[in-house]
Amino acid sequence: MKKRAKPKSSALDRVAPANRRNEIPASKPDLLILQALRRIIRAVDMHSRKLTHSYGITGPQLVCLKTLIDEGPMSLTTLARRVHVGGSTITGIIDRLVAKGLVLRVQDAGDRRRSVVSATKKASGFVSKAPSPLQETFATRLAKLPELEQAAIAMSLQRIVHLMEAEDIDAAPILHGSERLADDPA
Repeated sequence: MKKRAKPKSSALDRVAPANRRNEIPASKPDLLILQALRRIIRAVDMHSRKLTHSYGITGPQLVCLKTLIDEGPMSLTTLARRVHVGGSTITGIIDRLVAKGLVLRVQDAGDRRRSVVSATKKASGFVSKAPSPLQETFATRLAKLPELEQAAIAMSLQRIVHLMEAEDIDAAPILHGSERLADDPA
């Protein structure tokens, strides 16, 4: 009796679903990709809800606070550039942080058209108790991967963006829940 050769397995055959209840065959890469994207979206949304519910602050607000604490006082324009958001968005975020007593906004003595923002002592205590922003945790874990793998992930995701015809959608590299960043409620 002749032994049959074992069929070669592809990389997709080795993909193990994280949850057997939602098992998708490895032969359906489109569904595996969509499921992975959905898990990412849900993880971001769950983190955002927990942050808002437990700490009364949004992800973008936390990123701004951490930036001000780590880098010190700066203009709104500089802060907007550091956290990759637009001018009107940063104004709304800072307005809410000022109202919570976490940020102080003062007019620049040298140029009265310019405001300088800084974190308050209350903000330092608050941030030390709050969880890390999701993108910070992600960046730390991503940095531990080999550079080639990091590049492959980035290229694959850019390709997915292209396949979904989403290149023209403006998106700040801040992970936050389903609320619109420009509205930044809370």
